[in-house]
Amino acid sequence: MNNLKSLALVAALPLFFGSANAQDFLKKWGITANGYLDGYYQFDFGRPAAGDSLNGRGLDIAHNRPNIAFAELDLSRATTAKSPFGFTLNLYAGRGPEIIHLTEPGGRNRYRYIRQAYVTYAAPGPSAVTVDFGTFDTWIGYEGIDNRSQEQYSRSFNWTYSEPVYETGVRVNGKLSEKLAGALYLVQGWNEVEDGNAGKSLGATITYAPDSNTSFVLQNHYGEEGSSTANDAGTFGGIGFPNPGTTQVNLVDFIASRKVDPSTKLSFNVDYASSAGTANAGNWNGEVVYLRRDLTKTQSAGLRLERMEDNNGLRVGTPIKFASITGTYDWITSKNATLRFELRHDIADREFFNSENGPAKQRTTATVAAILKF
Repeated sequence: MNNLKSLALVAALPLFFGSANAQDFLKKWGITANGYLDGYYQFDFGRPAAGDSLNGRGLDIAHNRPNIAFAELDLSRATTAKSPFGFTLNLYAGRGPEIIHLTEPGGRNRYRYIRQAYVTYAAPGPSAVTVDFGTFDTWIGYEGIDNRSQEQYSRSFNWTYSEPVYETGVRVNGKLSEKLAGALYLVQGWNEVEDGNAGKSLGATITYAPDSNTSFVLQNHYGEEGSSTANDAGTFGGIGFPNPGTTQVNLVDFIASRKVDPSTKLSFNVDYASSAGTANAGNWNGEVVYLRRDLTKTQSAGLRLERMEDNNGLRVGTPIKFASITGTYDWITSKNATLRFELRHDIADREFFNSENGPAKQRTTATVAAILKF
């Protein structure tokens, strides 16, 4: 019931911000308002029992029933030469935010309607340095939360288990040269608005773009993770470790992307993380290849191949190896609406996936989704 109320509230907000008085107010203060609604229907051919979710999936966990993943309202004010301060506020509801905030040390419901909330300061002069303070999407990884900008509807195992989703703290972005940019981060830790321990996490990004069609990104996330106090999911810290206690986690993320021709883009993402602690020692890694091709101005297709390995069971709860192949077809039916069709096959090296016959090593799903923008 609470989720239905929150969805109704977010759905009503575009009507409010679309009114003449609201538009006048937004224009006066230089505020941009938009958002989107994201829903899907998915069928798991393994036919898990009623009430069983698609375990191992990051966001699309429902089987054989329509589901509202996200309803989001975005408000922002860009920095200008006259006003160096701006802000970004993304409010969302739906099943997606419930999953994303499941391990939040402050409680799964306390911040679940806030995707991003941060203020921005742009330093004057040609340095192009900006400073953000607040809660924002993680800098790690090729995939993200927002389905308006994703190449597949489902998230890879690598996104689900290898990487954080959101951060709270400070980030500093700057252009180092014509082809080189960098960023530094000081944050609470993986998926934490409230810190789960006394330590902080550091991060850095180096982006090299030798030309307009090619980019290389090397990133790091390092710091104390975990907690001695269980979160609402029964795990420890925003990172969701299986055992109590803190540990030093070092995550290295690399992304390479190349636009092969005007219609085709090829990308690669690899993660390697180590956890050096007595209670949660070990490592995990993942590699993902993405191929995206525009078929027409309104239609495109995508392919994703991946493997992910959790050697010590720190991310999945048991030592396991995953692989998957995902095919996606997008049809832009209007400037504000996209239909997405996806077929995905998952493989594990042990019986893991929910099915009507008990845990299985393989799973195939078909998904149709609609993304409506306003």
